[in-house]
Amino acid sequence: MRHWIEFAAAAVLLLLLPVLARAETINAGAVGGPTGTMWIYYVGYDKGFFAKQNIDLDIIFAPTAPGILQQLVAGSLDIVATTGTVQPLHAVDHGAAIAIARLIGQTAPYVMEVKPTIGSIRDMKGKNIALGSPLDITAIYWRKIAAANGLTPDDVDVIVIGATAGRFAGLKSGTVDATMLLPPFNFLAEAAGAKNLGPVGSYVKNFPFSSLDVSNSWASSHMALAKRLLAALDESTNWFYAAGNRDELIRMGMKNFDIGETEAAQSLDYLRKIAFFAPDSKVSRKSLQNLIDTMREAGDITSALTPDSLGMKGLTEMAD
Repeated sequence: MRHWIEFAAAAVLLLLLPVLARAETINAGAVGGPTGTMWIYYVGYDKGFFAKQNIDLDIIFAPTAPGILQQLVAGSLDIVATTGTVQPLHAVDHGAAIAIARLIGQTAPYVMEVKPTIGSIRDMKGKNIALGSPLDITAIYWRKIAAANGLTPDDVDVIVIGATAGRFAGLKSGTVDATMLLPPFNFLAEAAGAKNLGPVGSYVKNFPFSSLDVSNSWASSHMALAKRLLAALDESTNWFYAAGNRDELIRMGMKNFDIGETEAAQSLDYLRKIAFFAPDSKVSRKSLQNLIDTMREAGDITSALTPDSLGMKGLTEMAD
């Protein structure tokens, strides 16, 4: 009987171990607020993929991408959950000890939204455009768009308004003539009368949009935890793309982004159509090199960056 009781107690303990294991906290940052480009994080929360990896992911939001990277460099954050990939390149170019652990967005999700009186990109000459900052991903995209339409970047007045929610507010109020918006804000803008001049992705090919960035000191001392985070995101992404999950994803979008069913469905279908989320943790050297070349050509970076120098050995999985 004594042996049976000991065996039963051991069996119960084994069953309880996953429950008793204490979740490890990761302090993460992101820009602006919850948008469709963070959908896989909310999948991770709502479907328990972070909990499965014993991760307590605490995301805080900051108004600008440079601000959130400064917090990462200063050690106030362990990771940046997602930000435009140009930001870590700028930081590493200036000697910051951070690394890209995973791409989040592999294609440009922005849509060019303008006042209804503007008929084309060329008609934007002499108007103003709201960008995130003079050196962020929106600035790079605008240079590409302007050149493709016979304009120079200086043919419009640039207004800096941080994250997409602020740019949406500026367009809606009429103080902004044009801007690039993420889902669901592009659909909300169109519902309020803005004109869609097309996806930014038609001008920029094979450019990584956003990445998960880590502090080197944190990742080197929490390598197993960092790898579990990547595993949770891979599982979340697979679930996001699974055909049978559309209805649940729409409800998830309504809840987490505080939007209606129509905008949630539009945002989901758009992000799936452009295959926005990188399907796994493999980081494309080619896409990173394209971004490095573009930034170097514009004078945005000056050091000898390479795709491999942007990753972290033992964590970042580079692929050709």
